[in-house]
Amino acid sequence: MGNFDELFSKTKIVAESLNKKSAKAFDLSRKRVEYLDAKAKIAKFYEKYGRLQFSLSMEEAIDENELDMLTAQITAYREKINSLKAELDDSTDKEELKREAEELKKEVISASQEAREAIKKQMDEVCRNAKIAFNKSAGSTSKNAQPPADVTEVSVDDVSSEEE
Repeated sequence: MGNFDELFSKTKIVAESLNKKSAKAFDLSRKRVEYLDAKAKIAKFYEKYGRLQFSLSMEEAIDENELDMLTAQITAYREKINSLKAELDDSTDKEELKREAEELKKEVISASQEAREAIKKQMDEVCRNAKIAFNKSAGSTSKNAQPPADVTEVSVDDVSSEEE
């Protein structure tokens, strides 16, 4: 059972790695949505500000407080957009993302190969024990008895090819 404990331990490590990387990707996606939302809001503020400025240029009466409030909102959102853009630019290094994806792929392949090897070892041990048990029970009845073919000829490759 040591092989299965080792397999589960390695599987847990790979799962934790996947979890961390998916959390990072989720955070990046959340920042992108926040960035796009801020850009949409600032566009509305600019539109309102432009209408007020146009009304002012046509010598119409406007609410100066609304103009001041829009100026403050535009300034705040510009800072927010610049901050989010800087964070996105820092975290979206495409080469780094490709490298992380390749590392993750290698980890998954390695874990899969190790799992197959652990299962193969366990199956070999089970087959060996089945042969011994069969020979012990057959030894008392017949010396030329052979274990069933399916006990001696099962391999991990046979099992994995059926699943794929």
